[in-house]
Amino acid sequence: MTSSLNCNNPVFIFGCARSGTSLLSRILNSHPNIAVPYESHLYNVFMPWLKYYGDLSEDKNRRQLICDMHDILHDWSPRVDKDAAFNATKQYDIHGVIDGVISSYSTAQGKKRWGEKSPWHVFYWKEILEGFPNAKFIHIVRDGRDSSASWMQARFGPKHYYMLAKRWKEYLETVAEFKQAIGKDNVLDIRYEDILADQEAATRKICGFIGEEYSIEMLDFHKNKTPYPTDNRNLENLTKPLMTDNAQKWRKNLSDRDIYIFESVAGKQLKEYGYEVINQSAKLSVLNIFIIRYLIHPLLRIRSMSKNIKGQIDGSKKLFVYLRLRLGLWRF
Repeated sequence: MTSSLNCNNPVFIFGCARSGTSLLSRILNSHPNIAVPYESHLYNVFMPWLKYYGDLSEDKNRRQLICDMHDILHDWSPRVDKDAAFNATKQYDIHGVIDGVISSYSTAQGKKRWGEKSPWHVFYWKEILEGFPNAKFIHIVRDGRDSSASWMQARFGPKHYYMLAKRWKEYLETVAEFKQAIGKDNVLDIRYEDILADQEAATRKICGFIGEEYSIEMLDFHKNKTPYPTDNRNLENLTKPLMTDNAQKWRKNLSDRDIYIFESVAGKQLKEYGYEVINQSAKLSVLNIFIIRYLIHPLLRIRSMSKNIKGQIDGSKKLFVYLRLRLGLWRF
């Protein structure tokens, strides 16, 4: 069993959904040395299924895992070359296979280093750190009221500001645990608003942190022609120059009640990251929380999910892979 990786210092982007993770991935992907494909979800999808693949030192098991990853990564452009990914896998565990898959992608782009952006991966930081102890981690944070207003319009995610605030708070609490474990040298906190205020300064800071020469091409991320299959609103924002006024929109987009609800849940985290809090002692009653969690939000989610055709397609692909695994129907 070999124990080497193609890239032992990849760059992982952590951040709650709609916090600028897509923007940051496109900026990094514009660097001549770094490839950052569309979000992969490889850890949150395949870690729970890993037991079904058996010993990954066996060729057939690795091939099956790569084949299934290829199916899950149907949004990547270009698609994963299964043979290239198999040949690029030098370490025979889940981390080595993921490295083989993304390294083969980055090699096809003519780049030597890869990055990865999947918001849900923050909850797998222990596994990622175990597999890539020399990785660099960038955590991007955005005012939770702004990220939640954007998330509310997305095809996925919570659909009430109480639940959005809970999710944002959960992300930041997990990041706090991660940062305490890893130390400051290998994780960079950057605010979305700081990128808006001075993109070049923020980009230079990021390059210094990850040990890469600054490239002016990173400022032209919007000219990148690699397809990015996000929803239309997010895609529109990524294909034009940085919107420097895209901050504090919550002041006009959220009602006073929405702001109160959000701050009752995550006011502490807003303050920790330097964001202004309007309602210093906001608190919801137990009855209000019960009504939101068990009556209002479930109905909003059902309505949203019924319209989320892409989410249904992605879910069906995952279900198909899972059922085939449980039935032992190998193919590659």
